[in-house]
Amino acid sequence: MHAATIIAIPTFRRPDRLRHLIEAIAKLDRLEDTALLVADNDAGGEGAAVAIAMAEEGLPIPVEVIRVPEPGLCHVRNAIVAHALTIRTMQRLVMIDDDEWPEPQWLAALRTVQQRTDAAVVGGPVIPVFPEGTPDWAEQTLVFRPEQRPEGPAEMLYASNNLLVMRPALEALGAPWFDPAFNRSGGEDLDFLTRLKAIGFTFAWAPGARVSEWVGADRARKAWVLRRMWRIGVTDTRVARKQRGLIGRVGLGVRSLALLGLRTAALPALAWQRHRRLDIAGQWVKALARLYALAGGSDALYAAPTPLSSPRRGSS
Repeated sequence: MHAATIIAIPTFRRPDRLRHLIEAIAKLDRLEDTALLVADNDAGGEGAAVAIAMAEEGLPIPVEVIRVPEPGLCHVRNAIVAHALTIRTMQRLVMIDDDEWPEPQWLAALRTVQQRTDAAVVGGPVIPVFPEGTPDWAEQTLVFRPEQRPEGPAEMLYASNNLLVMRPALEALGAPWFDPAFNRSGGEDLDFLTRLKAIGFTFAWAPGARVSEWVGADRARKAWVLRRMWRIGVTDTRVARKQRGLIGRVGLGVRSLALLGLRTAALPALAWQRHRRLDIAGQWVKALARLYALAGGSDALYAAPTPLSSPRRGSS
């Protein structure tokens, strides 16, 4: 496979969603010199079978499928990067998840902003799509709210489910690009981006590079949202700890205690700010989780690594 742009999809047991995504990719603008890489993390090979069949039926870009036997999102993402770097013509790796689909201008928008800013990494918004009958609060809560930023340079990016990364950044970071320590908790994308920033690579935001994401009914529950906020607090803090020495960790602890105090002081607002109750409670849970992580908590969700079952990618 020879292409300057590689669109990469990690997949696990979502054959119908994967088909929908590949169909959307086939309709993208600016597909010249682009190829598709599908990495299947399922021993049954449902995703691989879908991608191969669609390629045989005819797609406007070449398709390559790799199988990743070691379970977990970190492993499949690392396999994607390692394989992409073996393609000598590859200049940019574009990542999207198998429960998403892009708008036609997605790829062109990412590339245009990268060229304008010369950023090493460019991200774009992810728009949640809820099933019929989802309660109104789900679309309003912070966890599901899409990021809104102006186009151009960005101080930081937080997720890898809508991301363009230039080859020099991947080569400079080196393997493992996604730390397997986060395989059972999530947060591997934030850690990846934090390390890229630490070695001097720049970021940008492309508001026109929009993708949509299926949100299942199991996530449109308040208990799931609070659990997600806990997870974000834990994983964000674990990433921050990696970048700090002893003094820095002490400072992180002081700030975390202060933040918990602020969030606790805000709890009485639950009595009258009904439309913000879930966010207020979620921010308090997130602050408490920071202290849990500083005390050594890892928030491992699984007794054993589970393929591609890392929590919803992206931080809020």
